[in-house]
Amino acid sequence: MLKEITAKSMLHHHERTFATNWDANIYRGCRHNCRYCFAQYSHKYLGGNDFFEDIYVKSNAPQILDKELSRAKWKKFPVNVCGVSDCYQPAEVEYKLMPAVIESFIRNRNPLVISTKSTLPVRDIHLIEELNKVAQVSMMTSVSTLDERKRILIEPEAAPTLERLKMLREFRKIGCQTSVLFMPVIPLISDDQENLDSIFRITKEYDLGSIEVWPLHLHGRTRGVFFAFLKKHFPELLNKYRELYTSGNVSDTYRIDLQQRVCDLREKYQLFGRYRQTPPSETDPVQLTLF
Repeated sequence: MLKEITAKSMLHHHERTFATNWDANIYRGCRHNCRYCFAQYSHKYLGGNDFFEDIYVKSNAPQILDKELSRAKWKKFPVNVCGVSDCYQPAEVEYKLMPAVIESFIRNRNPLVISTKSTLPVRDIHLIEELNKVAQVSMMTSVSTLDERKRILIEPEAAPTLERLKMLREFRKIGCQTSVLFMPVIPLISDDQENLDSIFRITKEYDLGSIEVWPLHLHGRTRGVFFAFLKKHFPELLNKYRELYTSGNVSDTYRIDLQQRVCDLREKYQLFGRYRQTPPSETDPVQLTLF
């Protein structure tokens, strides 16, 4: 179901810095159907039942963004238009909101962040190149596996992984800041050494800048959805996952082993990360990061 809604505001601030503290979600819900999607929780605030099927379209997003980005008190912070839902998901093929969104950023000379699993941004490459001349554009793509058989199961409506990386290379050529988000690394499915090494190698060969690496988290609704996915496609892994995920985070033993392997690959390919997590408050439980 696609449902048009009228947005009253677009810019949303959050405390966790990853590329930026500001989001502007053009769509809510996402048809990419990634089985591990962290954002499934967000639909409870909209009254939607299915994050992957009930897609809310903010049809007036370009106009509201133009208004908010032009305010005198706005400090031209970078804005991520793919914070909760991919702005280049399949619905964008029909609605074509992003060209007008990008034009609003051009008019206001405001930095833009795009993180996508689609190759559709190439459609708008000339607009993105125009914006990059007056304000920095950061293009990122998230990947999990180069094995297309697994990718189709895990991310059925996303673009093939290699095609995403090739797309990112085109934006690197026009001067955009680019980064590969190798996330999530999925235990026992996408964490084999061949897959890890290949994604690092291609990132280096394509000169894609930095690479961020994070293991799979299974918090809230995501846990049930992912375990149902395992039961259907990888039933032999269910018991192991129950051991690895006694909470929403993977076990310390697994995390430390992955951290060492990733550090070795960083040294091998001289590829490093760009972003850091916001430190937790003293009252929050502390989770060590990969880096």
